[in-house]
Amino acid sequence: MICWSCQKAAGDGMLCQHCQAVQPPDVKADCFRVFGIPAQFEVDTTQLEQRYKEMTKVLHPDRFARADPQARRASLERSVQLNEAWQILKDPVRRAEYLLSLSGIEVGEMSGAGKPGHSGDHATVPVPQILLMEVLELREALSEAHAAKDLQETEALIDKVRGRLATVMDDVATGFLASPPELEANSTRLVTIRYYRRFLEEARVLWEEATPMPRGRGVDAG
Repeated sequence: MICWSCQKAAGDGMLCQHCQAVQPPDVKADCFRVFGIPAQFEVDTTQLEQRYKEMTKVLHPDRFARADPQARRASLERSVQLNEAWQILKDPVRRAEYLLSLSGIEVGEMSGAGKPGHSGDHATVPVPQILLMEVLELREALSEAHAAKDLQETEALIDKVRGRLATVMDDVATGFLASPPELEANSTRLVTIRYYRRFLEEARVLWEEATPMPRGRGVDAG
């Protein structure tokens, strides 16, 4: 890339290697490339956060308050791209879904996952029937516990689903480490995680209706 400011080869960094002018982002760069890390599920989030803070500091608007309009625009575009990549990579579920998307597999909200078909079209990976039945039974049990104001049973259901969610997340991590990676299996696992998270969100709402919430405590969605 040629630097817009000094017209020399800028290099691959945020700043020109010659004049240090901030460079426009590569719009085709994936989230991993934005941070300069391998495209893999295992990420050191502590190091990633440190890198995010360092890059944010370089791109801080105060540094460009009196800069050339092109520099201000480049810094803003870089900041937007960086923040979007950070939001995806810091969350293991979103990171896993993003990795699958790089292979052409899109995890649907509640309708399974899509993958490239043999003829180039998009095929749908259906939601497992056993998962639908499981979640239906869990919701019925939660509804009954709420109607009976049985907080102990509600807590037990929440703990059960949290445990199952953690187990499936472990399976996702293992699936990405497999050779070859278990992409289709992971797409199904991530659909399962979405259903579990939705259940925990519903449980949180019912919990808040049933009992006052002490400060700093509550039911999260895993």
